[in-house]
Amino acid sequence: MIRKLSSTDAEQVKLICERALGHKAKLPTVREMIKELTDGGYYLAAAVDDTDTVCGFIEAQKYDLLYGGRGYNVIALAVLPEKQKMGFGRELVKSLEAHAAESGADFIRLNSRIEREDAHAFYSRLGYCCDKVQKRFIKYLK
Repeated sequence: MIRKLSSTDAEQVKLICERALGHKAKLPTVREMIKELTDGGYYLAAAVDDTDTVCGFIEAQKYDLLYGGRGYNVIALAVLPEKQKMGFGRELVKSLEAHAAESGADFIRLNSRIEREDAHAFYSRLGYCCDKVQKRFIKYLK
């Protein structure tokens, strides 16, 4: 089942970030960001199993371009390793697609690190195509 992500899911989201994405996360930060992002231009959803345990989540930001229309940018899509290949990721993407369509979006885009070949195959199966390869530049302010 797919439902809205809640700050009460923060502990499970932290675990998913660490186990599925390899990102260390701090529980207070995850909890605060869920609260903050649910009020803005973000789509946050959780995939839960039959025990109402969060198995995966999707975070997407409204991504409107002067030259390209309205869309959503997937920031994160993650499912616990032991729950992968059970349809949770597919259902999360389908929920975003439905939300985006209802919102009048023209597209959904995402980035996936080059070494994540299983993720690339997953997105391809869902009808997404790679339209460019790029380098990311970043400057940390803290």
